[in-house]
Amino acid sequence: MKNIRETVIELCNKSDFDVYMAMLDRDISAHRLDKAKQEEIVKKSMAVANDCYQELITKYGELTPIKYAIKLQVPVIYVNDKPTKYYAYLGLFEEKNQTITLNLETMKLIKELVFQYNLVDLVDVGSLKSAVTAHELFHYFELVNPNLYTNQKIIDAKIFGIFKTKSQLLVAGEVAAMHFAKLLTRLKHTPLVYDKIFALGKKQIV
Repeated sequence: MKNIRETVIELCNKSDFDVYMAMLDRDISAHRLDKAKQEEIVKKSMAVANDCYQELITKYGELTPIKYAIKLQVPVIYVNDKPTKYYAYLGLFEEKNQTITLNLETMKLIKELVFQYNLVDLVDVGSLKSAVTAHELFHYFELVNPNLYTNQKIIDAKIFGIFKTKSQLLVAGEVAAMHFAKLLTRLKHTPLVYDKIFALGKKQIV
């Protein structure tokens, strides 16, 4: 069995495309899709992230995620909600108030785990807050741009197992948000590393 460092190295060495394909494969709604459809969803979601990124830098220049939030008048709230085995989060975007909430306690735990498992040379802990802010900022873009690909009903579904319809695939938005965060922070590794480290160390939470 791989230890945490080996797992993180493997994830850091994966291409963005492979990371996102794995995200789809783990999703209950997406894993049943054939590979060609999964690849299409990943490519289009990455393209959406790139378009939003280009829109920001064209309009405002190169800024930090928090400064983009200020420019877009999206409030960022900091909380200290202690993570538990059953409930934990890094950041949230609340559609009703169009507000980003960042959980400093979970970020603190991830940073502690990075040092505990000797991952400092692999993981950019200094960009954690920026990456989470950028991720949630993409969900703001989804809210104010309903025509984005990630908002569309892109997979076949059935109501009561009978009536054919189309359904939104939420993981497409997560792929785009992840890629948007990487572009905005210029991380060398996928932002998913932060989530992976937290998941691997979560058993320590009492």
